[in-house]
Amino acid sequence: MSRPNRYQLAFLKWRRRQSNNRIMPFMLSMVVGLIVGLSAILIKTIIFYIEQYAVYFAPKLLYFLLPLVGFLLVTFLNRNIFSKTAYFGGARHVIDAIENHSSIIRLRLVYSKFVTTGLTIGFGGSSGVEAAIISSGAAVGSNVGRFLGLGYRLRTLLIGCGVAAGISAVYNAPMGGFIFALETILPEFTPTLLIPLLVAAAAGKILFEFIMGEHLRFQVPLTDFAYEQIPLVIILGVLGMLMSNYLLRTYSYCALYLSRIKNAYLRALVGGVALGSIIFLLPPLFGEGYVSIDALLNNEERSLFVNSPLAVLPNTAWANLFFFFLITMVKPISTGICVNSGGEGGYFAPSIITGGLLGFLFYKVVVLFFPFYQINQATYIFLGMASVFACIMNAPVTAIFLVAEITQSYQLFVPLMLICAVSYFLKYYVENLRRSVVQPMGQSKALRVDRILLNQLSIKQLVEEDGTPVRETATFRDVIESITKSDKDVQQVLDEQGRLVGIITLNDLRQRLGDTSNYDTILARDLMHAPEAVVEMDEPATEVLDKLDKYKLWSLPVVRNGKFKGFISKNRLLTQYRQELTKVNRFF
Repeated sequence: MSRPNRYQLAFLKWRRRQSNNRIMPFMLSMVVGLIVGLSAILIKTIIFYIEQYAVYFAPKLLYFLLPLVGFLLVTFLNRNIFSKTAYFGGARHVIDAIENHSSIIRLRLVYSKFVTTGLTIGFGGSSGVEAAIISSGAAVGSNVGRFLGLGYRLRTLLIGCGVAAGISAVYNAPMGGFIFALETILPEFTPTLLIPLLVAAAAGKILFEFIMGEHLRFQVPLTDFAYEQIPLVIILGVLGMLMSNYLLRTYSYCALYLSRIKNAYLRALVGGVALGSIIFLLPPLFGEGYVSIDALLNNEERSLFVNSPLAVLPNTAWANLFFFFLITMVKPISTGICVNSGGEGGYFAPSIITGGLLGFLFYKVVVLFFPFYQINQATYIFLGMASVFACIMNAPVTAIFLVAEITQSYQLFVPLMLICAVSYFLKYYVENLRRSVVQPMGQSKALRVDRILLNQLSIKQLVEEDGTPVRETATFRDVIESITKSDKDVQQVLDEQGRLVGIITLNDLRQRLGDTSNYDTILARDLMHAPEAVVEMDEPATEVLDKLDKYKLWSLPVVRNGKFKGFISKNRLLTQYRQELTKVNRFF
């Protein structure tokens, strides 16, 4: 472990002077929230200006070439400048960093995804900005914790604060960001999580609104929801589950077929041409898609036909229905092509847009076949958003609050709860019947709490030091004397510099014990063998337990920079883990 720098020492001195240890997480969550708020402003600004200038300089007939330009630029950057962070894909890898990498996330992710995602969406890529802000927010939290020399628990908490602040700022939805971090990123709910996450979410949202101005994603008048419409809500929930399954399979197929193109630039070329062709036929699929939802909410559906070859269709109910059915079904294809052929982004926004299109399509069908129903189109657009989002992101509670906040439709809480319950229950029912459902690349899974608890254990505290090493030149007699003084059944062999060169177990000695004539001629180097595995001092406890299970061992040697530090036993590791399980507040 490296020595603390002067900033860490100053912080530790300040921390020791605090009588209440909860002040520090409160202050750090605010700092993280403000930094991530600035990050959200930056990525929104990048996307805005790229969209403005890309569209301004490109003739309308050449719009379909813009995604190709974006994919090629992003591919170049990911292969040459951001190669070490190109693999990182949002919530899924944030969870992996918490579980398997001690909540350590590369500093470059604070800004690298802004550039690549900004180029992708700015040039018309059909993905979402949320993967970038989740990656950036998590990187901010992790690196603030590392800079101050904080431990695993507080680094994990600050990662959650960064994610909550990012979603809060981008969507103007502080409760949505707060619940998303709890439901998806952090391991489990504890009361001590509430204040830091709430502070971070509020700080990100306030700063974003202060600089960028108050902006609601969707704001339209809603009529009161009549409970006679509950059957329609249930039907839309079923359709939302089916649509989410269609999305998952579409993303999987796009990833499968595009991965067969091994050359990254050729893959970007194929994907750019394919997406450009889709946009040429269906211009509403250019970019994130929020503009199209706004048009539908404001009864401007004919504006979506502009610049499309399908504008020649007659302005009839059936022709319009066909057009919107086509957009709804092709949107997941455009997203799958975008994300898997060189573009950056996530499935967060596409699930909201696809759900909104599904809700509008459902509304049109109901009005066409059942004109006696007096229903509001905005209501079903918002319900469709929540239904598909809940299934795709495995976050039904987030879906309820996020949609209510971004649409200011708090009066829809009951139907939002109902549709999310229906669609999410059916999703898991179907998955239990058919276990072969493929998860999307960007989807995060529930954290395994046991791995989080294990990673909170410090290897330094678990190491059992053994002061009786032997050298390579030690005799068989010296080895026997040394191992009899130890309470372990393994003996470490070190060189003159204290580096581990091998180990000797009782099994290595047993066959030679009867021949006493060789006690002074056989040396330790003749008896030792290389250990099946070694443990680094800064290695996560989960990896240590995996090694112990894999090689069916009860102890492993621990080294730091090659020098032997002691042994770690499975018994001591599991005993400490059980003590963590019994704590009232197991996290933070």
